Amino acid sequence: MNIEFHYYMTYILAKYAGLEEYDCITVAYSSQYVDNNLVGHRIHTDGKAYETTVTHNYSWWSDWFPLHVYVPFHFFPGDLTYYGARRTDGKRHRLNTTPGGQFVRELARRAFSTGNLYRIGLGLHTLADSWAHQNFTGTNDEWNTYSPNSPIPKVGHADAITAPDAITGKWIDSRLEGEYQYIDNEARFLEAAQCLYGYLCEYTGKWQRTTDPADHPDDWEKVRSRIKYLIGDYDEFNMRQTERINGYILEEELLEYNKYDWFREAVHYNESESKLEDMFKGYDKLAWFKEEFLHKTGFLKKSPLVGRDSFYFSHYFNWHEAAKEHVKDARLILKGVL
Repeated sequence: MNIEFHYYMTYILAKYAGLEEYDCITVAYSSQYVDNNLVGHRIHTDGKAYETTVTHNYSWWSDWFPLHVYVPFHFFPGDLTYYGARRTDGKRHRLNTTPGGQFVRELARRAFSTGNLYRIGLGLHTLADSWAHQNFTGTNDEWNTYSPNSPIPKVGHADAITAPDAITGKWIDSRLEGEYQYIDNEARFLEAAQCLYGYLCEYTGKWQRTTDPADHPDDWEKVRSRIKYLIGDYDEFNMRQTERINGYILEEELLEYNKYDWFREAVHYNESESKLEDMFKGYDKLAWFKEEFLHKTGFLKKSPLVGRDSFYFSHYFNWHEAAKEHVKDARLILKGVL
């Protein structure tokens, strides 16, 4: 998934679940920032140094990175018996992602139990990604081969490029059996939205979960209709994403996302000289590869940053603390799996 779901849809779901406006923003920003936090920093302030964590980037060549970043944040292992994971080769994989699997739901439950909005946003990101990233693992594995002759490393869905992440996407996953190979992302994303909405409504007290797995908040169908209206007509090549996002902002009166807001609030840096823009290239994988190569070979050293006086009270600091706790819980849940 990308910003359209992780920030804007999550924001809308939190709003309809009954969270206060400021809390909606905190949850939605926490969810989206997982994908924008590509670079680790050492922040100097009050005579101390604080090390941030990394929640996404494209270190395909690293054996460490996939297991410590891709798996806990983006490709949480799911249920081996999930019917939608049946493959033509008959294989199974213990790290395969499945939608709303038992492990990722436990991760979400733990996040909500803390009452920490940053943890909740992080947990919702990973839970939502279990729908978009189903049938891929976060590791470098032939299991992830989508285009057999592609030179792209088989980490996550890199071989499928952005096909799994666009909310309007329709594509074919020929690795899967029968009807399951015909993928409709909007259907997947609406299922994810229903799951997230249930957790959010349970958190606000708007809805009480029952033992019936098919149960959902009373107003879900109304919310679902509203989301479908906002998404609009089928957009084959995802050309109207910016138009849709502008529609969400205007029609739902949402605060526009800016990936630098929390960073600027927390640290001092010179925007005219900083390489920060280059560090947030998103899917510009070649640019990221070159950047990382320079750092790994010692040709370019990352300069430490100076925190503002309010650093330890900032969203940025609190989010990084929550991300570290997210990883701890993920490791506990997946003990014996990884």
